[in-house]
Amino acid sequence: MIKFFNLLLFLPLFTNACPNWQAAVENGQTSGWDYQLNPHNIAITNDPLDTQSQVIKLTLAPDSTWPNGHTRTEVKHNGCTTNEGESTFLSWEFFLDKPIKTLNNIAYWETDNSYLQSMGFFVTPKIENHKIATELSFFSSLPKRKIHWQERLQIGEWHKIAMAITWSESQQSGHISVWFNHHPALVKLPVQTKPDGNKLFMQLGLHRNQAEAAIDSIYLRNVKEVTSLKQLLNK
Repeated sequence: MIKFFNLLLFLPLFTNACPNWQAAVENGQTSGWDYQLNPHNIAITNDPLDTQSQVIKLTLAPDSTWPNGHTRTEVKHNGCTTNEGESTFLSWEFFLDKPIKTLNNIAYWETDNSYLQSMGFFVTPKIENHKIATELSFFSSLPKRKIHWQERLQIGEWHKIAMAITWSESQQSGHISVWFNHHPALVKLPVQTKPDGNKLFMQLGLHRNQAEAAIDSIYLRNVKEVTSLKQLLNK
């Protein structure tokens, strides 16, 4: 508890007018998403670690090709408050039941209309002790792409990512904080978070910039946007 309040001293206690939002699984269907990309590869399934709960499983396969040549199976959430000076508090949990076979973007923020990427997370396969491991990386895109944080993932476990973002076209005014499994990974990183004046949306799932034969899957649960830092960090 002491660590929690010490952390709050270094972060702005923003609030905003956005109502709390959470995606849900109800009666065997997903709800709350603004769009689903290649929904034929999005399934409702039992939680791999709790058969009493249902989650969504997204699979990237050769039939997941998009008209632009990208391969993707994703769900989309339009950010509630992404104008200049506003703040977003969003978290989600993901699960991999086996190591990733190739590089996949698993979450990213992008502008509406101009479709410019702001920041995101991707996973890559790594060889360690003659075994395939999976590495998670976080990057920002502005003014040029830069990786800020990396972590080896434990396969067969749920992982939680939480983000507090201050949106700005200025590096001096934009900030990003990231928590991984309830531990701070980045604290108030100064970075340009808005490419332009458009609002931003987030897409979660699996995405590649090209068509590949490798099949990968990811599970999602507890995806939500809240209105304050205190709510975001509440376990």
